Amino acid sequence: MAPREEHEKYWMRISRMTVDKLGVRLYDRVSAVVAELVANAYDADAENVTIRVPLSTLLAKRNPESGVIEGYDHVIEVKDDGHGMTPSDANKHFLLVGKDRRKDIDQGARSRQKKRPVMGRKGIGKLAPFGVCRVIEVISAGGDPTDEGYTVSHFKMDYGKILSEKDGPVEMEKGALDRTCRDQSGTTVRLLNFLPKRVPDQTTFDRQLARRFGLQQADFKIVVEDTRNPNENPPFEIGRFDIPTMEGTRIDCSIEPVKLRDGRQLPVTGWMALAKEAYKNEEMAGVRIYARGKIVATTRDFEQPAGFTGEFTLRSYLVGEIHADWLDEDDGEDLITTDRQDILWESDHGRALRSWGAEWIKHIGAASRSPRRARVESLFMDAAELKAKAQARFTDAEVISTAIELGKQIGRFAAEDELTDQEYVDGLANVILSVAPHKALMEAFEAFNQEIFDDEGGVDRLIDLFSKTRIAEMASYAQIAHERVQAIRRLETVIGGNESESALQEIIAEAPWLVEATWTPITVNQGLKFFKRRFEDYYRKMHGQDVVLVIDHQKKRPDLTLVQMGQKLHIVEIKAVGRTFGNKDWDRLYNYIEAFEGFFKENQEMAKECPDGWVIDLVCDKVQIADRDKRGAYQLWKGREKIKQIGWNDFLRRAIKANEEFLNAQDRVKMEAERRSPGGTGQ
Repeated sequence: MAPREEHEKYWMRISRMTVDKLGVRLYDRVSAVVAELVANAYDADAENVTIRVPLSTLLAKRNPESGVIEGYDHVIEVKDDGHGMTPSDANKHFLLVGKDRRKDIDQGARSRQKKRPVMGRKGIGKLAPFGVCRVIEVISAGGDPTDEGYTVSHFKMDYGKILSEKDGPVEMEKGALDRTCRDQSGTTVRLLNFLPKRVPDQTTFDRQLARRFGLQQADFKIVVEDTRNPNENPPFEIGRFDIPTMEGTRIDCSIEPVKLRDGRQLPVTGWMALAKEAYKNEEMAGVRIYARGKIVATTRDFEQPAGFTGEFTLRSYLVGEIHADWLDEDDGEDLITTDRQDILWESDHGRALRSWGAEWIKHIGAASRSPRRARVESLFMDAAELKAKAQARFTDAEVISTAIELGKQIGRFAAEDELTDQEYVDGLANVILSVAPHKALMEAFEAFNQEIFDDEGGVDRLIDLFSKTRIAEMASYAQIAHERVQAIRRLETVIGGNESESALQEIIAEAPWLVEATWTPITVNQGLKFFKRRFEDYYRKMHGQDVVLVIDHQKKRPDLTLVQMGQKLHIVEIKAVGRTFGNKDWDRLYNYIEAFEGFFKENQEMAKECPDGWVIDLVCDKVQIADRDKRGAYQLWKGREKIKQIGWNDFLRRAIKANEEFLNAQDRVKMEAERRSPGGTGQ
């Protein structure tokens, strides 16, 4: 062994800013960091890579009081059986960052033994671990074998030391195994002293790592070992990243090359399709673009501007795997961004790929329209159990048939990702069942109109028409009556049980007509949704805290409920039954008043949508503001009719009075049912 090499030190030659920006800033996921180390192993002709990692684990935490990061002594290790590095190799190549390895005479664009097209180029992948840890330990055995084996290089890269030095070579700490020998070549990289990062569970980690590689070599295998629960999670191999696709939508992209303006054609292999389901996780989203077997970009629309046909569907379902090695040619322009996670779309090649992709997604959109709608229709009909519900509600066969057909038509355009939400499905089904009698009536009118001059069957058709008119009329009244009676009965129960404000707020959000009996919602006003979002942002900036407004029921506990009635915006503020509205309540309510006043002054266009202004409907049993100034302010705003206060019993009485006819009808039905039931007084 040469004497010079025995005493050779390890020096990293790199700008501190480069370490910071290319290490910490670009890589913040454990899977992304590990993928860079796997790529290095591939370039080193490895056939087997073993990743030892604690799955489902928080690697460190930050003390909330001191801000100090507290580690848990975890280790992540990536081990390969590649050609490894001697100490000289480590200094000359590994620790020199920013050099184009493909143009280096000693390294080149092909791997040393297997002649693989190498994935690395600028040598920044080795800095990736600094995105999740502060110490990188490298143990590598390489070079020509001697009688004692392969020479080991062993050193540690300490992020704190690198950044604390001035620009210039930084000496790395030697490890205990340095200049020893091993029987086998290969490299082990150990990550230590972690930042507050989490290693995901096995399924997620497998998915995140698999999507980063599009390799098809039989001589390269990646195995993951869970160091946290090895008995529960046996070692598993990272395989191909497969996504189930919708039948009839998959296309082979190899048949059409990418065409440049100068007439040259660039080969592409792979496929695109629509996924069977809307994106369930970010890894499955979009078309993955690979160069040399490593992912270089992901796109959902090939950078198309908004407004293209089928935009929503394609951006929610488009998947694929495209291989275009010309994006990372050895001698050509480097078309991949510095973080190696996207391509330069404004380059000549990028624009050509964008145009190529735009044409393909048009074909996919057209081909997928029918199969996707049929699939969503089937999912909706099963989830809604619409046929059974129609048969239970209606006796007229034609109305039942109309409901089923209407359900199929509407179901084709349902939001597939919401079909697992039973509340969404039931709501859509109720709309369909409410509309079905009216649609059947319109169809009967049309049929009657066609046969009005035909004596044969005309009378029967007229009788059928009257029957469906009655069904449609009763369906409308029954739906309204049922909803209102249920809401009032529920309100009675809640008020009587002295339940929390959230229960009361939920009722009002679901039945805002309780505030004003004449208000009948058709759909949630989109302008009101926009107002809600903008006002919440405005309030957050004004007071430094969140306010939650609702315009229909949602799980998050609301502060206020919005109801737009005619030309006035009603803001409903409630207090629990029996609770007194006091000083602190007024302070909070005044913040809302001040915010609403300021918001409407600064947003005149939105104010025009409520020309009669706004009012706060304060529902509480007692107002007792002890502070004289605050009490005066409350009376002032009440005098301006910006606050209207009503007690819960009066609130309930008003709702009962407005819906007295419906409640009486329900009582009559119940009495009749009791009379006819066994043991009743009826005969």
